[in-house]
Formats: sequence, structure tokens, C-alpha cells
Amino acid sequence: MILIKRKLWPVVVFVQVLGACSNDTEQSVQMNQLDTKKESRTHQHHYPQPTGNFNVGVKTFDIASYQEDRVSPVLGVLRNLHITVFYPSDTLNQNYHPYFDKWGKQAAYLEGLRPADAPNHPEQHQLSDMSSWSILDAPIAQHERTGWPVLFYSHGLGLFETDNRELLETLASHGFVVVAINHTYLAGVTTFNTGKSTHLYLPEEQQDVTTPLGRTYFDTTVAAQIGQDVQLTHEWLLWHQWHLDHQIDLRNIGTLGFSLGGSAAMNGCQLIAYCIAAANMDGIVLGTVAQQPLNKPLLLLSASTPFSQLNSTFTANQAETHLVTIIGSEHNDFTDQNRWIVGYPSAVNPDVMHQIVKESMTTFFKAHLTNQSFVLPQRHGVHIISK
Repeated sequence: MILIKRKLWPVVVFVQVLGACSNDTEQSVQMNQLDTKKESRTHQHHYPQPTGNFNVGVKTFDIASYQEDRVSPVLGVLRNLHITVFYPSDTLNQNYHPYFDKWGKQAAYLEGLRPADAPNHPEQHQLSDMSSWSILDAPIAQHERTGWPVLFYSHGLGLFETDNRELLETLASHGFVVVAINHTYLAGVTTFNTGKSTHLYLPEEQQDVTTPLGRTYFDTTVAAQIGQDVQLTHEWLLWHQWHLDHQIDLRNIGTLGFSLGGSAAMNGCQLIAYCIAAANMDGIVLGTVAQQPLNKPLLLLSASTPFSQLNSTFTANQAETHLVTIIGSEHNDFTDQNRWIVGYPSAVNPDVMHQIVKESMTTFFKAHLTNQSFVLPQRHGVHIISK
């Protein structure tokens, strides 16, 4: 979710996002500038290599649904999604894929959010120059038994499916297939494989979750749609496992999400019988799970001053539950924002922040999807309660 208050890329005072992402002229100019410089650029890594035993492959797919789109500005159209899939690979190829989409639309969107008078940090890099640690269309590693466990990831409002690429690649390197869902019209930008794109859309007077009308819209329409997106993607993969050489186990899955995506993860996990565990990164809890607890293993990661108020979710969940609060952290620290923008103001060092999140997620899902031992990282500045 996007909070445009104190940050350059803030992530939920929803109304303010629209003005930032509607400046098509500015974004068009930036796109032209990106295109003219494209040939002379060399992509560079701005975050550490994944820590697992595998390299990481990546594929992208478009999903055409038979279900009506509840959040589209056009009534009666069917829901279409774009997904990015990260997976373990034994490839020795080092031709790493760019961090952002090949069309340049994600980088242009983020650049468009920068206030006109915001000074650049002396070490600020070009977003379009960022390299990932993923190899496009690399062969998936062969699993010894029933297939790799699958995780479904949901982004924050006004962001996009790879807003946590560092975490998602790390999970893939540790033996998970990670399916990152772009929730169309709730993402800042959705770019399909055809190059067609859509942007964030919220109806007037329903853009702010802190107002009665906004809360009703998000609690009913939005929460239902994003949970259904997770279920739809799971069903699509059941019929399209051949894209991943039938190396995935769709009866052994987990869900995770940031901000609004935390609700997608929890509602999606409740809808899918094969979902074993879920994780919510500082996400507001909306929809069915706000009234009927998930009652499955749940990892809650909270900022020091949480937007989400996850204490009540911790109390309500009648299953193994962990609430991890990172002292000094803020809402957007749970994304790659501090990799996109140098000088991002936070009390937590970016490397430390990412390490805590990656270790917590990896050990949690390994414990519940691969039956490995589970010990949350004990670090200075991390407060953990479990039940």
C-alpha cells in the first residue's frame, strides 16, 4: 500500500496516490529518456545475491480469467492477471534479467512518484539500470520427490508484483517456487507480456480505508478480489504445470504479502484447502479473515509504528502464530524501496532489515512446508512473541 506522506515511494493514505500516478505526460518523457539511453547502460546489482543453494530462474505469464473483475473501472469485464514466477534452477548462466520489466514501465512509474523538488542523493542510481539475480527462462531444477513447494506473493497497494524481489529470489534459491501476483487495478502499474499496461484505479470517495465508505469498499470488494486472485492463480497453475516441467507441488503451498497484500495472503490461504501457512508483512487485515481467523500457522512481521495493528490478529489466530516487531522500522522497510532509493530515511540499516525478513520467512516456510526445524532469528532490535 502507498502512504505518500514522508517518503519518496510511500506505501495507505490512498487518495494521494492517484495524483502521483496520473501524470502521463511526465512518465512519457521519462520513458523516452529511458529508451534513448537503453543501449549504453550496463545493469548492476544493488542488493546481495540470494543465499540458498540454487540459482534462480524466472518466467512471466498472463492469466485470462472466466471471472468478472470486481475492481475494474469498466463493468462486466473478465479478470486478467500477470504473474512472475521465481524458481530454483541449476543453471550456470549468469545473464541476469533486469530488475524491472523490460518495457521500462515499472521504473518510469516509480520515477513519476518522486516529488518534483526532491533532491537526488549523491549515490542515487538509475532504476532502469538495476539488475536482478534471476535468469529468464532458466530450466527448473528437478525435485527428488513430489515437486517444489509453492508460495504465492501479493504486493502492496500502488506497487507491483516484484516490489519484494530480493525476498522472493532468496526464497526461490532455498527451494521454493514463488508466484508473485500482480493484482490488476490495485497495482501502481500492471504490464502484461504483450506490453499492454493498466494502472491503479480506486472509485471516488472510496479511496481512503480510514473513512466509512473506503473501509467498506476495501473490506468487501477489494479483499474479496485479491483473495480470489490467489485462488485463481493456484487453479491456473493446476492446469499449466507443464510450464514448470511438472516440478511443483500444488498441494503444499503457503502465501505471503506486504501491506494490502497481507490481506490477499491471509484470505487466499483461507480459500485454498492446500494452503498450510501464511505470512503478513505489516499488512492491514481485511475481508473474511478479519471476522473469521485464519486458524493456520501465521507469521506476522510488524513495523515499529505499525500501520496494520497486528496484535489483534495475533490474539485471534487459533494456531501457531509469531509476531515479529523490528524496532525502528517503518511500513515501507518491508519492500525493496531501500534498494531503489539511496538515502531512504529509516532507523534500520537496509542490509539488516532485509536479512531479518529473509531469515524469518525462509525458516518459517521451511518449517511448515518442508518439515525443517524452526527458530526465528534472535537479533538486537527484534522483538518476538509466539504462541
